[in-house]
Amino acid sequence: MSRGFLNVILMSRRITMKLKSSLKRRFLRAFAGGVLAAALLPASNAFAVSAFPSSGSCAMLVTQPVPVGATMPHNSGYNILAVLTFTSATAGTIDFYGVRVDYTVNGYTVDPTPETGSAIPFTVAALGPSAPSAARSITFIAGGGNLVANVIAVNGGSTVLIQGVSDPFSGVCQF
Repeated sequence: MSRGFLNVILMSRRITMKLKSSLKRRFLRAFAGGVLAAALLPASNAFAVSAFPSSGSCAMLVTQPVPVGATMPHNSGYNILAVLTFTSATAGTIDFYGVRVDYTVNGYTVDPTPETGSAIPFTVAALGPSAPSAARSITFIAGGGNLVANVIAVNGGSTVLIQGVSDPFSGVCQF
């Protein structure tokens, strides 16, 4: 065999090995990407609407806005820390600590007397037909009247989103 012919064979083998190596890398990349995508698919359900809790406690921060156009001075429940404890599918209790803020044209001061409540019972009920089927309503008595909030469990049941109905407020309760 001639040297030129041997060089052609050796070069052909190198090209074949490079192609095989390149194809292997591409296959491994595609395979790894597919495995990653398959692993992430079940995680997407973690953010979906979840079954409403019938037991356990979650802690939340609720913020009440200052109404646009409020006449000064204005007193508002600004930040409320609370714990919701679900004892069944239709009942529970709430413990809360609310800080009130007095707004004036010169700024604000924090009211030295917080509003508090401990082990106040609440009821859980389904919402009307136009609301999401997983949403619920909770009602309890505080501050001299009924407080009503719409709630929905999300994030695999580890989070409850809260929307004030009787008063303007919103919050998130984490288990």
